[in-house]
Amino acid sequence: MADYTAWQMQQWMTGDESLVRIGPGTGAGAEEMPGCPARDAAEARPGVRARVPSRLPHEHLETFTLGPVCEVLDLIEFEGEPLERALDALLERPRPLHPGHLAYAEHAVRLYAGRPDPHGLTPVKPYWVVRKDNGRRWELYASWRRYQSADGSVREYRRLRHAGARASAPGEIAIAAYTAAFGSSASWPRRWPREFALHATPSRVTHVRVVETGLADGSRNIQFEGSVDEVRAYYDDFGDARVRSVVKGGVERPGPACADCKQFTGCGAVRRSPGALALPSRKLPLRKVSAGDLRYHAVCPAQAFLRSLHLPQSDGYGDAVKLGQAVHGWIEALHRRDGRPACAAADMPAPGANWTRGRWRVPDEEAELGRRMLLHHVDACPFRDAALIERAEPEPIRAVHDTAAQALVVAKPDLLYREDGSWVWRELETTRAASRPAGDLLDAYPQLALAVVLLAQGALGGDPGGSRVEVEILGPGGSDARVIDPTDPERLAKAQAVLRRYAGPWRADHTWEARPGRHCRWCPVSRWCRSAVRDEGGEGAEKKA
Repeated sequence: MADYTAWQMQQWMTGDESLVRIGPGTGAGAEEMPGCPARDAAEARPGVRARVPSRLPHEHLETFTLGPVCEVLDLIEFEGEPLERALDALLERPRPLHPGHLAYAEHAVRLYAGRPDPHGLTPVKPYWVVRKDNGRRWELYASWRRYQSADGSVREYRRLRHAGARASAPGEIAIAAYTAAFGSSASWPRRWPREFALHATPSRVTHVRVVETGLADGSRNIQFEGSVDEVRAYYDDFGDARVRSVVKGGVERPGPACADCKQFTGCGAVRRSPGALALPSRKLPLRKVSAGDLRYHAVCPAQAFLRSLHLPQSDGYGDAVKLGQAVHGWIEALHRRDGRPACAAADMPAPGANWTRGRWRVPDEEAELGRRMLLHHVDACPFRDAALIERAEPEPIRAVHDTAAQALVVAKPDLLYREDGSWVWRELETTRAASRPAGDLLDAYPQLALAVVLLAQGALGGDPGGSRVEVEILGPGGSDARVIDPTDPERLAKAQAVLRRYAGPWRADHTWEARPGRHCRWCPVSRWCRSAVRDEGGEGAEKKA
C-alpha cells in the first residue's frame, strides 16, 4: 500500500487526514452509478469531516436495507438467540422499520440462518483488519459476514446481496480476500475516526474464500478461493490498483452519490437550486429524488419507499414498457456514436428481425411495431442539424440541491445538447396510440415539468434564455415533435404547479403507507407488501396495458 496524496482536503473540510481506511465498498458510492472520485477519497479518510455539519433531522424510518438483517444475524450467531426471539428484536428497534422492510428482513434472516454451512465453519465476531504504517496510517477491512474453521486455517467472507448473488468488482474481492488472509482480529472503533482496536494476529490462515450470498433466493456464488499466496497475487493484480484509485480521488462528479457524501454541504460542484421542486422552505431530512420516484409515490407511497431500499423486484413490466425501453436503448446507442452522425434508416433493425434483447425482449409483432417507431425517428433525429450542436450528452446524469425542499434532485434526460450556449433537454416517449396525445404534456410527464423548471433556473448552466425542452413522441403512425419554452411564464407556472402536485405529498410523507389497488398486480415490490391486493382472478387479474 503506497502513499498517494493527490487528494487534498478542501477549505470547507476539517479534521485528521492521517488515517486512511479502505474496505471493499469504499469507492463504490451509492448503488447508482456513476460515482464521484472526490467523494470516495474523502470517504477513505474517516477523520475528515465538514467544518459545518448538517443539522437536518434524520428520517423516521430505517433506510439502511441490510442493517436490520445483520443485527438479527448477530444475535443468532454471537449471542445464541433462537431465531424467533432474535426476529422479535426487529419490532423493538429505536428506529422502526417500514412493514415492507420488516417483511424482507424476516425473509432474509430465515433464508440465511436456516441453511447449514456447507463447510462446517463457525461465525466470527471480531473483524479482520490489516494495518500498515508508511508515514501514513492504513487500514484494510471488510464489514461482511465472517466465518472460519475450528483451527483457524480457513477464513471465509460472505457478502450479502439484497436480491440474488452476483459478481463484485475484482478490486473489491481482492481487498476482502487480503483482509481475510492477513488481517488481525479487531474490535469496531467506538467512533469511526478512531482506529480499529487490534487483538490477536493471524498465524494459521492457509485458505481463503470470498462468497456472494443472495438474500432473496439463497443463491451462493464463490468469487474467490485459494491459498494465501494466491490471495497475495490476486491483490497485487487487482486490489492495490483499487486502493490507489480510491485514495488518489479525482474531480467532483455530482450525481446520486452526493446524498451521503461528507463533502456535500460545501461542495462547489453541486448546483444549489432553491425551488427546483417548487416547494416552500422547510427543515427536513435530506432526500434524494427523481421524477420517476415522484411518479411511484403518486401511485403508492409504499412502492416508492421499498424501491428506494433496493428490495428485490419482480419483473412487472408489460410489453408496452419493455418495447419503450428497447426503443430508447437502440436510439441511445446510435446517439453515442463518435462524430454524432444523424440516425439513418440503414441504422434501424432489419424487417422481420426480433431485435429486442434480454429483459426488454417482446413478441415478434411488438418488435415489428418498434422497428416502425425507430424508422419514424430518422426524420426527427436532432443530429440532422449536427453543425449547430456544440456538445451532446446521451442519457447524462444531472444532480442539483434544492435547498428549500432539502432534496437532491437527480435527473437523467434522454439527450442533453447545447446550441449557441443554451441547453436543449430532449425526451423520447413511445405510444401505441395512432392519434396525437391529448392534454398537456406537463401533466402526463412530470419529468418534463422538472426539465422546464431546471432550465428556467439555469440549474444546468449555460444561457437559460435560449434553452428549450423537446419532446419526441414515437407512435405507429409517425413522430410527433413538441417544444416547450422554459422562458414562457405560463409554461413555467404550469410546470411548477405539476411539480408541487407530485413533490408536495412526497416531501411531507414520513410513513410511506401502502395504497392498495389494481396497480398491485404489476408492482415489482408487492412481494414485500402485506397490504398488496393479490391476483386471484376475475377483476383483479387485469394486467398493465
